Amino acid sequence: MSNETRPTQGSNRRAFLASGLAAAPLAILASTQSAEASPFSIIQYLPEAKSVFRSIRAHENAHVAFLVTALGRYARPKPVFQNLSQSTYYQFVAVSQALENTGVGAYLGAAPIIYDADYLAAAGSIMTVEARHAGAVNFFEGDPVTIKNQNFDMPLTPEQVVAAAGPFVKSLNGGAALTYSQTSSEQNDIAILNFALALEYLEAEFYNVNAHFYA
Repeated sequence: MSNETRPTQGSNRRAFLASGLAAAPLAILASTQSAEASPFSIIQYLPEAKSVFRSIRAHENAHVAFLVTALGRYARPKPVFQNLSQSTYYQFVAVSQALENTGVGAYLGAAPIIYDADYLAAAGSIMTVEARHAGAVNFFEGDPVTIKNQNFDMPLTPEQVVAAAGPFVKSLNGGAALTYSQTSSEQNDIAILNFALALEYLEAEFYNVNAHFYA
């Protein structure tokens, strides 16, 4: 089995991340600076796409509510966001694609570090839904269902997630820094869930702000 069809290890895996998936959300975001239509016109799937985006919005808001409840008094405040309103439908879909693919990598990166089995199961149930979102939006953009048509999703570090999503964060509103330890512990689980909550807040707010594109 070649390195193209299985997860890589050690330095090879890190090199793969640096050249592949880690850069993909940033590249997608950069493409939104142009208002030109995607070569693969989403218009032909407009009714289906609108229905999908309505579902995604409901999912992301439900994820926020779930994590806030799970964290209780430890839940971070909602960050203050910027630059979420999109000028065109194509830009909206492109940013959605970047956020959903980033979300998948973020959850996958945190999963091996989660200490509590119940928290891991909860995070996994959100990650699989994020992956369904990403696959659907990738299809609407005329791209492979998985980034770079890989057979295996690759994890993102907190730093890579912040690099992709950070431009939308104006202020953490008094919340903790967007990071967590690479050492498993009960306390670190709180940091991981709050990291996930910040990302879910961002995704939910993005779909709420741009709901006119798929109402």
